[in-house]
Amino acid sequence: MTMDFEHFGHKVYSTISQNKNNQNVFLSPASIALAMSMCTVGARQETLKQMLNVFGVPSIDDLTKTAEKVMHIFSIADNDKQVKLKLANRLYAQKAYKLQQDYLSLVQNSFKADIKLEDFENNSDHVVQTINTWVEEQTNKLIQNLLSKNDVSRDTRLIIVNCIYFKGTWLKQFEESSTNQNADFHESNGKISKIKLMYKKEKYAYAENNDLNVQIAHLPYKSDNHDVQFVFTVILPKQDVSLDEVERKLTSKPELMQQVLSRQNTTTQELLLYLPKFKMEATFVLNDVLIQLGMVNAFSGGKADFTGIVSEEDDRNGLYISKVIHKAFIDVNEQGEFVYNYEV
Repeated sequence: MTMDFEHFGHKVYSTISQNKNNQNVFLSPASIALAMSMCTVGARQETLKQMLNVFGVPSIDDLTKTAEKVMHIFSIADNDKQVKLKLANRLYAQKAYKLQQDYLSLVQNSFKADIKLEDFENNSDHVVQTINTWVEEQTNKLIQNLLSKNDVSRDTRLIIVNCIYFKGTWLKQFEESSTNQNADFHESNGKISKIKLMYKKEKYAYAENNDLNVQIAHLPYKSDNHDVQFVFTVILPKQDVSLDEVERKLTSKPELMQQVLSRQNTTTQELLLYLPKFKMEATFVLNDVLIQLGMVNAFSGGKADFTGIVSEEDDRNGLYISKVIHKAFIDVNEQGEFVYNYEV
């Protein structure tokens, strides 16, 4: 991802993790950033200013260029037979609701989004079913009932859906016979839990970062592509260094994340690599998080200005964001990793 989206992702993650009190947090910054970018490019006046400020960019043009770079990576990976990486953006708008032509052109060209017209006003239950069916199709039925009837009302005018799907196979797969089915895992709160722990003795790109006091290992995925490399990066705090401390430094100094992800400071070393085998699913309503970061007006019916999406003449009540739902799932096992994320 580009720096703008990375920094935005750090801020979102940091804000969520502060409220989670040592609970596991998993989310997709790219999914959240792309969905909110599609909202931002339709904002105007103070609403636009606040949203651009959270992204850390000066203009819609700069934000669009960032999004296009991310979309380009997905398009390159689309031809890779070893890695499955899919992105889908879709807008559901109220039937006969006149969206600004410039906005439609922008989201179609820069975000590759398609537009569907639905009747929220008279048949919101059907719209929920339609969106959920599309989501199921995009994820091979792995995500079902993403939206409930309570998420959509007859007053809903626009729903933006973003989906990211990733399935990768380790270049050097773990042997299932080497997995400890009953290993001890020491949590940050001192608790010891039982987990499945994978093991492999293999050569990997390895580094240590003294600013963070961590060990870093890069686990590559099989790929046909030489332009884009997909890597699973593991960051392990050294003994007596808390994960909270590492996360705080990464959030306050974004350049440290660049160092962590970079292969420039690594050496190829034979490692005794132990990696938990795990599945994690998370659902977040991000309204409060985004408001806390500074997107205040966008969520206010009286203050939001999205006249770049629909003109005041066509929507007397004014468009605003009523709910941002983010759903993420990850499965890390001996064969590789499977991830899907949805943003509504």
